Amino acid sequence: MGILSNLEPKRVFEIFEEMCAIPHGSTNTKAISDWCVAFGEKLGLEHYQDEANNVILIAPATPGYEDAPAVILQGHVDMVCEKEAGCAKDMDKEGLDLFVDGDLVGAKGTTLGGDDGIAVAMALAALEDTTLQHPRLEVVLTTDEEIGMLGAAVLDVTPLQGRTMLNIDSEEEGIFTVGCAGGSSVFCHLPLIREEFAGETLAVRVSGLVGGHSGVEINKGRANADVLLGRLLRAMSAATELRLVSAEGGSKGNAIPTAATAVVTVADGSAARKAAETLAAELKKEYRITDPGLTVAVETVETKSLPMDEVTTGKALCMLTCLPNGVQAMSMDIPGLVQTSLNIGILKCGDDEMTAVC
Repeated sequence: MGILSNLEPKRVFEIFEEMCAIPHGSTNTKAISDWCVAFGEKLGLEHYQDEANNVILIAPATPGYEDAPAVILQGHVDMVCEKEAGCAKDMDKEGLDLFVDGDLVGAKGTTLGGDDGIAVAMALAALEDTTLQHPRLEVVLTTDEEIGMLGAAVLDVTPLQGRTMLNIDSEEEGIFTVGCAGGSSVFCHLPLIREEFAGETLAVRVSGLVGGHSGVEINKGRANADVLLGRLLRAMSAATELRLVSAEGGSKGNAIPTAATAVVTVADGSAARKAAETLAAELKKEYRITDPGLTVAVETVETKSLPMDEVTTGKALCMLTCLPNGVQAMSMDIPGLVQTSLNIGILKCGDDEMTAVC
């Protein structure tokens, strides 16, 4: 008996639980794509699979509906793979550990992938249901939606006859949404110049934030770890001479970062720690409602990497504190609707370049 076997609609949740046993993060969709194809083959359906792992499954109309217009059911097979701190699961290779708590279905220590696995489960259940009367059903399952709708961009629509499409990827049950948000990824690259600088080397870490999906929860005022890291480094640089060695935070462009870490070399370690401690107390007050678990830690470390020079450090701190983040504009037509928002989702640092992805 499965974890979700007592939930209704029963077959939908059975299929969803089967999906959850197969790793299917963005760019890791071959296995789940093959599983969808096998599902269609077992039902004897017309099916298509392309090199991007997109899948099209087509069921003929049931008797009496042969002349009705075809309908497309569409969802995406990839999910955002994020983990809680300390979770050891390899989401590229291991399935999810599901649980049910009252009305909540979740995965232990990780994201669930209900976005958009539930769409796949609903569409497959519809294809399988012999009691369902329907016109020609064309199920379109695309890949890498979470990182830019990459599968949809290369989908061959030649097999499709339908001109009405139901995209099963909304946020509220029972609500039909007409229209869609647009998005783009912005990559900010800062070339790095490094040189010797004498001082104490410290690691500064922000963690314990709530995070969330930047397309859904950007308006909830939650802290972004990359942004808070920039504020901490700015405060420390005001207290003592500071050179940045590295900075990293976040792993997904559309996930609000929950943790970020920087390594710095400072002239006065005591002054730097005190500045970080003072701002950390202010940040905990500022985000006491949205991010009650906010934690700031500063510790002495060793590094073989040279720090950035003074000018580059200044540019890096400017990058972290001046890049726009969060809600930028609200709709003038629909009260309470975010019109435009930005999320500094990924911060990476190599030997020669620092990159922020919004």
